Amino acid sequence: MIILIGVFCVAVYMDLRFYRIPNLCILAGIISAFIMTCVSYSVIEALMRCVAAVIIFAAFYPFYLMGGLGAGDVKLLMMTGCFMKCGQIIQYLFATFVAAAIISGMKVVLFWECRERIRYFGRYVKKTALTGSMDPYVVDKTNKKCVIRLSVPAFISLIMMYMGVY
Repeated sequence: MIILIGVFCVAVYMDLRFYRIPNLCILAGIISAFIMTCVSYSVIEALMRCVAAVIIFAAFYPFYLMGGLGAGDVKLLMMTGCFMKCGQIIQYLFATFVAAAIISGMKVVLFWECRERIRYFGRYVKKTALTGSMDPYVVDKTNKKCVIRLSVPAFISLIMMYMGVY
């Protein structure tokens, strides 16, 4: 778990500073997870964690394609899945997205740009429901106040898990 926290510290720093999570960071985490799993458990368990990473990728890749998650976020969740057993992964993902929802709610309360973004989304959904046609959903990527860096709630969730909160 200490190795995972160390890799996460680097990933969170890079994400907050440069808006990117380096592939090398993710690769180092995945390799560490597989070596630790093979040494501590078995090759079968390592293969199970590989399958878990593929399932996480398959579950979250569509959200990347829609623009809801960044590629680094998907890779970070995959890497984290390599360190955990199935039950832990589900709890971890749930806690991560609850933490992200709380942070999002705080941003909506604090920044008018986020409230305007929600109004835009409401108008978009209403227009789509009434007309039946789906126009492209425009996302302003230059407005950094409305962006949630998923690495932060993922890190918070990891620390909570490490401390035994869940």
